[in-house]
Amino acid sequence: MDPDDREPRLRSDVALRRRTLWLGEMELYDDELAISGWRWSGSVWRPIPITEIRQVEKWPAPEGMVNLVIRPENRDDFYCRVEGGIFYWVKEFRDDERTDVEIRH
Repeated sequence: MDPDDREPRLRSDVALRRRTLWLGEMELYDDELAISGWRWSGSVWRPIPITEIRQVEKWPAPEGMVNLVIRPENRDDFYCRVEGGIFYWVKEFRDDERTDVEIRH
């Protein structure tokens, strides 16, 4: 199925640490998490199958800092700043038995 034909269950603006990403967006579908945006080289779309996400960490963070870390298998971690609705993301990942969620205080 073409990713453009699906409606995400959850969507938020996102910024990444350690990777340049402009107009970043994170979308959650039933079977994958997709991070998209723009880099110097053009548009990017990074799908991550939910079954490959080994852990999600919610970090306490001041404005503008990393507040969510996605740790997929066999690729680099995504250090994210979710711009809105961070606790909706935590709830979605926590409710999904395929993912392990850790909340740091």
